[in-house]
Amino acid sequence: MSIETKISHTDKVRLSTPEEVEYIRNYLQEHRYDHMGDFDSQMDPDYVSSDYESGTVTIRWTAKKWEMNHIGILHGGIMASILDHTAGYAAYAFLGHWCPTVDIDVKLISQVNLGDQLTCVGQVIHAGARFITCSGELYNDTNGRLVATGLMEYANGARAANVEVQPERVD
Repeated sequence: MSIETKISHTDKVRLSTPEEVEYIRNYLQEHRYDHMGDFDSQMDPDYVSSDYESGTVTIRWTAKKWEMNHIGILHGGIMASILDHTAGYAAYAFLGHWCPTVDIDVKLISQVNLGDQLTCVGQVIHAGARFITCSGELYNDTNGRLVATGLMEYANGARAANVEVQPERVD
């Protein structure tokens, strides 16, 4: 990742267990079938991996016709959504609970064409009592280019309210 990770061992709230990482993978794979028609399922993410030691999540995507803008390339808002979606899963994998997005800073670098295969890596770079900051890098596997980067901030409401978070159970 181009942004240096700034998480010390004392900053880490908790790391996901392998079972919770498996839950994330299953959630991504099954969500589209359980919630047909919602935004995330229409984008059709394909979970690749989670590394809870480094706070990263990797997800693959395919650029679809409905995601193209009027000049035939992937809409910038879709790229921002991919970055936010992936980084949000990294935040979940790190904290064990979902966090709402409060800020997004996205840099669009290169165009994406219909059918291009994309890989996005989200990484936790700082976890504080009130906010968690994640970076994202979106790559076009079809041509090998970096197409967008993002820095996303999420509200860590459970920590701010001193609520003990119980991760969703994997049964």
